Amino acid sequence: MGYGSEHRVGFRLLGLLWAWGMLLGGTLAVSEALANEEEPFRAVLAAAQAQDRSGLQSLKAAGSLDRVDAEGRSVLWWLTARRDYDAMALLIELGVEVDHHDPARSGGVIDPTPFLYAGAHGDTRALRLLYEAGARTDRLNYYGGTALIPAAEKGYRDAVRYLLAETDVAVNHVNRLGWTALMEAVVLSGESEQQTEIVRLLLAHGADPAIADRDGVTALQHARRRRLDALVELLEAASPP
Repeated sequence: MGYGSEHRVGFRLLGLLWAWGMLLGGTLAVSEALANEEEPFRAVLAAAQAQDRSGLQSLKAAGSLDRVDAEGRSVLWWLTARRDYDAMALLIELGVEVDHHDPARSGGVIDPTPFLYAGAHGDTRALRLLYEAGARTDRLNYYGGTALIPAAEKGYRDAVRYLLAETDVAVNHVNRLGWTALMEAVVLSGESEQQTEIVRLLLAHGADPAIADRDGVTALQHARRRRLDALVELLEAASPP
């Protein structure tokens, strides 16, 4: 890249940073969270939000598209958190790595990839967008779980349905706490109609009710102890005699 090209990219970065400030000026918490990030990271975020294809192409040429913040999270992660689907789609179209994060920085981040974040927040649209762009379902969160486990725990029925029916997520994955999606759906949730449907979906897609937690207690035994009658009925029907 020649001297003139470097200066053109530099001026564009300054312009994008100004646009970023204008776009986020009314959101103090976000501004404070990003204030100390490196300029290329903020420039990519601003360009994506502004749908500035030309600016993003310049940043891509400069090797900045996959920059991460101080906690190892990508620009795509931030856009996922804001549910800015148009900006996400543009970055994906330009070749951003959908699962990119920096493990050396993201050790304390619960959901370090965009796909994990979308699952934990029940964002089915983002899950679909990311999965179709190549997001891997075997990436694990801080607790060693897949995107399915927190979705099931928190009652995000549509997200659970999508993950089970249209992705290759492992339904019986055990996180480092010793729990599967089925176990968390029973133990950490109530007996609402929505939660009952989630347990039904998990069982229909192969969730194993015989998998016990670290204390040797199965989901059925937990349901009985908590007197979750509707879940007990479902789990009994799915359990071996």
